[in-house]
Amino acid sequence: MKDEDLLDLVCQKLRWLKLPGMAEQLDPLLAKAAKDNLTVLDVVDRLCDEEKASRLRNAIKRRIKGARFPELNTVDAFNFDFCPVRKKLRSRYLALHDLAFLDRGVNPLFIGFPGTGKTFLARALAYRACQANRRVVLVSAPGMLNHLHGAEIHGSLERALQTYLRADLLAIDDFAVLEMDGAQAKLAFQVISERYNHRRSTLITTNRPFKDWTKVFPDSLNAQIIAERLTERSERFVMDGKGYRPSAA
Repeated sequence: MKDEDLLDLVCQKLRWLKLPGMAEQLDPLLAKAAKDNLTVLDVVDRLCDEEKASRLRNAIKRRIKGARFPELNTVDAFNFDFCPVRKKLRSRYLALHDLAFLDRGVNPLFIGFPGTGKTFLARALAYRACQANRRVVLVSAPGMLNHLHGAEIHGSLERALQTYLRADLLAIDDFAVLEMDGAQAKLAFQVISERYNHRRSTLITTNRPFKDWTKVFPDSLNAQIIAERLTERSERFVMDGKGYRPSAA
């Protein structure tokens, strides 16, 4: 059998074995081995590295797709120098990007006026978690509550809850912004409490300070408990600076 035919056959076998990284890199690695006089063990070692890297890249793509970002935001695109409030929070926020907070169950909380960058920073942090191959769910508060309420009506609440409970990072945009009815408040309480009990990080953005949450929840005690469970282990960013609107090109 000619070398070209054997190479093609081996690549087919690697793909059948679900080793696409090895299959893709086999030909260039064999060429490099001949040029640099690599041993068979060197080639196998590098093939394993390529397969590992390929699987990690694919896993990250799945994490990003599964998070359902409406728009990808990265921290390098955020203008921290726009106002003093942003400058002040820069170092604390960037420190979160090592993701150690996920293992401690710390909740990043972004509180402040519309247009101050809360959602951008939340998405950038969620994207960083995806890049580290962590399970992320990014959702608006109304979207999550509507999904759970619909699942409850159709008898599939427990399954739907797992989407939000199992995530390493649950990022909820516009939490405690719109007024909730009793059913929605109960579902919000369930999600926050379960994640609190399992020390899983919940990120929120909100326009309302905690003292105003009683205007949103029908039960003031419910509002208080949810706020306490979010803030007990938290990193708070109060974004009360001026709103940012990039100038037109």
